[in-house]
Amino acid sequence: MKKLSFIALFFVLLLSACSGTDVDQADQLEEPENSETETTEEETPSEETPSEDTEEEAEPSDEEQTEEAPVEEEPSKEEAPTEEEPEVEEEDQSEEAAAEEPTEEEQPEETKDEEEDTVSSASDDSEETEEAGSSAGLKAYMPKGPMTKTFTQNEDYKVKHEVVDVNDRFVQQIVTFGDMVTLQILEFTEGRIAVVYQESNPEDTSSQLESFEAHETIDVLVDATGGSENFQILDEAQTTATPYGEFENVFVVQRTSGSKVTSMYHYAPDYGLIREKVEDKGDNGYTMTSELTEIQE
Repeated sequence: MKKLSFIALFFVLLLSACSGTDVDQADQLEEPENSETETTEEETPSEETPSEDTEEEAEPSDEEQTEEAPVEEEPSKEEAPTEEEPEVEEEDQSEEAAAEEPTEEEQPEETKDEEEDTVSSASDDSEETEEAGSSAGLKAYMPKGPMTKTFTQNEDYKVKHEVVDVNDRFVQQIVTFGDMVTLQILEFTEGRIAVVYQESNPEDTSSQLESFEAHETIDVLVDATGGSENFQILDEAQTTATPYGEFENVFVVQRTSGSKVTSMYHYAPDYGLIREKVEDKGDNGYTMTSELTEIQE
């Protein structure tokens, strides 16, 4: 019995030893599996990590969507000005219209310019009238049309200048002094007034200007060209008083005949001669003054 018990105990111990060895071997065998499992598990995250990145790249997070949202909205911001471009064009058009239309500040300037133009034109006209004795203005002193001017000579005698006809160059007049009747045609050029035709006691006193041509100069009454020492311009804008009335912008010229006779003529715009004074300082000297007393138009 003891032998059988000893054998049974030995057998149990042997079994337990074997089982322990198997367990250790099993553990050893299982450890690689665990390590492989762990390695697999460790490798799995590494493989899963790219997948997560891929998922993160494929499906951006809320924060990334929030950050990317302005990028998507930027075209709309850039497109907004294109929608507002008509307003810019309208502003440009309004600016062009404003540039075309004078502003409130520019209008006074234009008005001022117009006033200056008016003043300048008026001054030009006055200058032409005042400077009619120059090479550009003696025609301004032609009578404006047919009229009869009556002069009083030395307060005793009457002299009539009947202007029969006027054109752009010539003036035809009949001068009556007592019984003497003289037909004269005066030529008005830019710098000279001259008698170019004269006839005493004419049979025909009607107008001859339609076909008249000047062939010779009989007498030079005024020379404002500066080419003659016999003429001296005394004034170009004098105010001259006559028994008929007062005239402005009167052209006054003095003519010397020889060394002793001096004649002074006053010409008014649109009326011609209005006053004349002749002085002879010779042995039989005299003074004659003829002033305008009446005009019949």
